[in-house]
Amino acid sequence: MVRGGCRVEICGLGMGESPRRKMQVGKRNTADDDVDKIVAAEMEKLSLKEREVVYEDVHGVSDVVQETPELIANCLERMDREIDLINEKDAYEQAKLQSLDLVTGRQFRLSFLRFASFDPRMAALHLAHYFRVKLELFGTGTLTRSRITLEDIGEEATRVLELGSMQVLPNRDSKGRAVIAFAPSALEFEMASHNDLISNMTKAVWYLVSTLSEDEETQKKGVVVVLSMSGLSDRHEKCHRTLLRRLTMIAQAVPYRFVCLHYCYNSSSSFPLALLSILALAANSLIRVRMRTHKGSLSECLYKLMSFGIPVQEFPFTEDGGIQLASHEKWLEKRRKKESYLSMHPQIQGAVDLPSKYDVLWGRGKHIFRHPGNRLLHELVETYYDQYNQLSREGKTNLADQVVAVVHGYSGRFMKPDNESGMWVEASNMEAREKVSHKFRHSRAVSLKGVYRISTEPIAAGGGKRSRMMFNGS
Repeated sequence: MVRGGCRVEICGLGMGESPRRKMQVGKRNTADDDVDKIVAAEMEKLSLKEREVVYEDVHGVSDVVQETPELIANCLERMDREIDLINEKDAYEQAKLQSLDLVTGRQFRLSFLRFASFDPRMAALHLAHYFRVKLELFGTGTLTRSRITLEDIGEEATRVLELGSMQVLPNRDSKGRAVIAFAPSALEFEMASHNDLISNMTKAVWYLVSTLSEDEETQKKGVVVVLSMSGLSDRHEKCHRTLLRRLTMIAQAVPYRFVCLHYCYNSSSSFPLALLSILALAANSLIRVRMRTHKGSLSECLYKLMSFGIPVQEFPFTEDGGIQLASHEKWLEKRRKKESYLSMHPQIQGAVDLPSKYDVLWGRGKHIFRHPGNRLLHELVETYYDQYNQLSREGKTNLADQVVAVVHGYSGRFMKPDNESGMWVEASNMEAREKVSHKFRHSRAVSLKGVYRISTEPIAAGGGKRSRMMFNGS
């Protein structure tokens, strides 16, 4: 099977035959050496072109598939034929009886094609696997629901989710990909029996990952996962091992485009290395060849992650296993608003959960100021600032329209938070123009006060420049 030119097998819960593998551990070999050997062995199976695909995915330089109507129609037709060839698809057939419109729906199947980089066979196998795992986790009642809600996963799983051991970072990485951060040490194992915790955590992870698959841009550009093992002890070793296997199963079931897994651990402890071995063996080849390990303290690992464009300033975990919940609690609040709104309004046109890096956002705070789209707008205002001040009122309006057109030209949008739905919605052209005009007026007012001057320097996360305010002193 080929994914974007890369052969993979899908293993996991009932998904084909997966041979048992044994680590060849010599007396002089360490666990991470063995994992390196597993990854190296997988890479050796790939052609030069396939290795390039993996490298481009990991570093975020791969091109998004151009989804022409001809390509989509052809792949959907071939996907239908591939589904007919699958023998073990009882859950799929059950879902088809419940809701033919959902199971055969164009947008639903398109999400699986995007996951598989438009490989129809891989998309078909993944679709059957998706319903198999979903049926096991949630039963028949939610099998054909297009969205799993907090109510569906239950109160206990929601409480586990609220712990924040797994979070979606509030901004995408420098390549426009969504980022999930997970720290097993943040779990409170004393809150319930191990079996209950694993079951609830599995449902919570399905929910969190599936929220990302709702977003079209994330379907296309993919998801990066960062596993932080800081503060992890072997107190609940068996639980950690089982949990990691279950999470790997979820990662291979939900239709999102996985592009890279960063495994961060402190080399002074042997337990994270043992978990790394389990992860490497439980994952399919698509995940294994995209695994990258980082040894050292959390701060050292975060420094390494910067080279991959990860927004490390928003990383929610600390060296001692502590956790920051502010962003996660806001995310959960938005999800509750969205689910409440969608229960009464099934469709929201042009609304998204996670804006793209080129979008200009309404709002205040550091995360808004640091957003790449807002910094790019700041650069545009700085570029045209002198020209704007010399124009008539009509000329200023026309220039603001031109700036809006530039933002739209690099696929940016002007996005406002919708308090009712908890999502971001696109502003009208008139609202966007007023946003730009306000930015010009604000810059002029601040300049006249002499509070700061504006200079530029390269954006740390990559691409373009960013603006920096430098106080003159008085």
